[in-house]
Amino acid sequence: MTDKKMDLEFDKEEIVKAEEEYKRLELDPAQQEIIETIAESMSEFIPLSELAVKGFTWKVLKNWQQMRRINIAELNTRPLIDKINATKELIKQAKKFYVNLLSDATPQQRRILENNFDTLLKKSPELLRNQRKRASK
Repeated sequence: MTDKKMDLEFDKEEIVKAEEEYKRLELDPAQQEIIETIAESMSEFIPLSELAVKGFTWKVLKNWQQMRRINIAELNTRPLIDKINATKELIKQAKKFYVNLLSDATPQQRRILENNFDTLLKKSPELLRNQRKRASK
């Protein structure tokens, strides 16, 4: 496995909980879209099932919405800079969340995961463009 997608051990109980919770969710289209977009990008370097990544992404998104007291759908009416800043905030929160989920990880594995999230953060404007393309289809 490459450094980009190194064997990482995440908390197995949390993985199962996230998958089960995500299966039961009924999301609005804007929430579903952002989860799909972020999960697709994260799959490059997170060695978890798509369902687990979506479940964890939902947890991060839900926390962000509560902190900001805003539904992600409301960003559709805001300027592009607000959308970019929100995406960056979500990625930063996801980074902390996933690092905390690592169990028995070496410092090198943690650094690699953190670096991968930093790369994703740099790609955030591209993520937004891809999200807009998907929404217009």
